[in-house]
Amino acid sequence: MFTTNIAPRFRSARLRTIGAVAAVLVAAGALQLFDANPAASQTLRLTAYSASDDPGLDPAHKAWKNAVAVQVPLSSQAGAYVSGGGSIPMVTAKALHVDNRLLIRVEWADATRDESTTRVQDFADAVALEFPARAATSVPAICMGQADAGVNIWHWRADSQAGFKEPAQVYAGSIVDMYPSRDTLFFTARAAGNPYSNPEAGPVQTLVSQTFGTLTAATVQDVQGSGVYKDGTWAVVFERAYTGADGNQASFSDGARTDMAFAVWNGSEGDRNGKKSVSQFVQLSIMGGDAPGSDGANRMTVLIAVALLVGLSGLGVTLATVGTRGGKVR
Repeated sequence: MFTTNIAPRFRSARLRTIGAVAAVLVAAGALQLFDANPAASQTLRLTAYSASDDPGLDPAHKAWKNAVAVQVPLSSQAGAYVSGGGSIPMVTAKALHVDNRLLIRVEWADATRDESTTRVQDFADAVALEFPARAATSVPAICMGQADAGVNIWHWRADSQAGFKEPAQVYAGSIVDMYPSRDTLFFTARAAGNPYSNPEAGPVQTLVSQTFGTLTAATVQDVQGSGVYKDGTWAVVFERAYTGADGNQASFSDGARTDMAFAVWNGSEGDRNGKKSVSQFVQLSIMGGDAPGSDGANRMTVLIAVALLVGLSGLGVTLATVGTRGGKVR
């Protein structure tokens, strides 16, 4: 049996080691809390956190302030035949979820507000989100999907939101005595069931596709959306319940991850159909916690840090006390 006294310098080194371990554990806890992995690949990830306030379809709602923004680059759509497009270089995307509903906010700069298509030479500003269909067995081809992996597209158009404009509003110098009728029969596109000719259906159309030439409207139109143009910028919010109406629509849940892509049409550049600005797939991750920077997330981070530091400080005090009193080794 013998007795050892720990020298002050060893006690100091031990406490520094404990402090370093505490800092590492706090950092690890924060990375786990916010689902951050510094060693992961650089694939863009859009993270949807829980929102304490329901922003509805308001792009300016305060709930979006703490949502994590991701800048997604766009380019013209590549294909066997050049379609053009590419005038919008980037969109900024944010995502939230409230009461099992997913909300995605898309913002982009556009010098012109194009929301009237009364004249044949006019085209509307628009934006679309694309997801793998719920029944997809693999990641689909980004251009309209493929036979064994379809896609679900949410398509918002500025003209559908603005509604029908009288020709006199578009042709300022025209004089119209009267219109013969406003029955649907006199609006041939509406009579044929073209959803873009029926503004009452809302500005967002839910589409499904399983390769080129198969794009069609979903049987149930359950996506809501609204856009605001201000100071040369469009901001559009999409909203839908986690569960889609059928197997051809995307489905979401807390903790789930899926791919998604963006497309933007610039009406003043003549964008329509395949002429547009598109992204590659990014990853959408739906987290259960609050967004970083929100009150709830800040409180959780503080609690984790305090718990780790208190626990490790207690361990350090115990070791330091043993060191100052001397330890007996048998």
